[in-house]
Amino acid sequence: MHVPILYRISRIFVRIGVYGYFRRLEITGRQNIPPTGPVIFASNHPHSITDALLLGLGTGRMLHFIAHSGLFRSKFKAWFLRSSGVIPVYRPKDVEGAPDKNFSMFTACHDVLRQGGSIGIFPEGTSAEERRVQKLKTGTARIALSAEQDADWTMGLTIVPVGLNFESRQRFRSRVLVRFGKPIEVAALRQQYCDDEVETVNSLTSRLQDSLRREVVNVERSEFDTLLRDVVKIYKGELMERVDLEIPGETNFEKDQTLNREFARALDFFYERSPEVIWGLARMMEEYQARRHKLRLRDELLRKEEGPSVRAEMIRFLVMGAIGLPLAVFGAIGNALPYVLTDRIVRVLAVDLTKRHSFQFLIGLALFLGWYGFLLTEAFPVFGGWFTLGLFFALPLSGLFARQYILRMRRRRRWLRFAWLEFQLGYKIRELRQLRRRLIRELDASLAEYMQALREES
Repeated sequence: MHVPILYRISRIFVRIGVYGYFRRLEITGRQNIPPTGPVIFASNHPHSITDALLLGLGTGRMLHFIAHSGLFRSKFKAWFLRSSGVIPVYRPKDVEGAPDKNFSMFTACHDVLRQGGSIGIFPEGTSAEERRVQKLKTGTARIALSAEQDADWTMGLTIVPVGLNFESRQRFRSRVLVRFGKPIEVAALRQQYCDDEVETVNSLTSRLQDSLRREVVNVERSEFDTLLRDVVKIYKGELMERVDLEIPGETNFEKDQTLNREFARALDFFYERSPEVIWGLARMMEEYQARRHKLRLRDELLRKEEGPSVRAEMIRFLVMGAIGLPLAVFGAIGNALPYVLTDRIVRVLAVDLTKRHSFQFLIGLALFLGWYGFLLTEAFPVFGGWFTLGLFFALPLSGLFARQYILRMRRRRRWLRFAWLEFQLGYKIRELRQLRRRLIRELDASLAEYMQALREES
């Protein structure tokens, strides 16, 4: 299928921006991406426009996204979106004659699929702050089934569920994992669709929802959100360090996300089977967290049985500070203005966490490019071409170094404070470690029970 030149150019800039904004983009399940033929990629929708950028990069194919018609109100935006293959969808409450307009949407989708193209869609409809897959709209199933029916069930259309998993909902230079699930063959539903169209649409939608839930961290009950967050922070590090425990995944981040998903499923499991386990863990966790917060200590500091000495930590802090300080200062000064402006503007505009990454990405890209352009334009007449070229590379690299340097120095400062606190209040630290050991034993016992149940079910 023909790929418009505007889409190709946009993809280059998106790739540069995504890999600059995120520290790492990992993709799993590539074997589930059909290299050719009609496909609908259906993804969860935690982060507004950012999700479309990541989904487009992850598939490696041109995607015709289905987007809300409100994005097409501006003539320029409408031209750009249509030129990039985006198809508008209309909601009845927003537009008069929406059913008639959406008939053209179905027609456009059928045309793309008939030509062996790919469609990107977010069946939840809108982004949400909750860490769970929202109830899916039936549009994806209706598009897929009607397209196959129009082709007399010979199209070979598949729906690929895609899970977008973010390490942080708002942090710059965090990691993201894109998981492609097993494809759903639409033609296999031919007889069922001929017997009962409505039931088949609902059944396919439910099947897709279950598939998406397996690809992301899905917290069905909001009351578990705090407990899950605490378990992830405290217990995940313990499990990642155990050499005798095999965690599915090729990279540490993939293993990290595997544990996050299983923790959420384990909470659902105990809620159904043994809710007293959850409430017992919650009480112990609450006590541990309260005492830890009172001392202003991070859990990672308490993971080891013995803390560091004040002298050793002081030496590490001073040596690390001296070695990287000059480059960090240069990077911080050279990037401070666009970095601070981006942060302040985003805090005002992106109150909704689902838009935080999108705003940071777009506003930051504009401010940093403008700032770099200004500095390079001023430097060229004074220092010449070679210096300007060196500055062109030095500014972003030193900025990333400065940010990493500051994070590492903060971590070293926490260890130094911890060493001093343990020197002064050793008995309180010992009591806190004992409470943590009890908590880990309870979590281990719960994990063993959960794993045994999974083995019995399989």
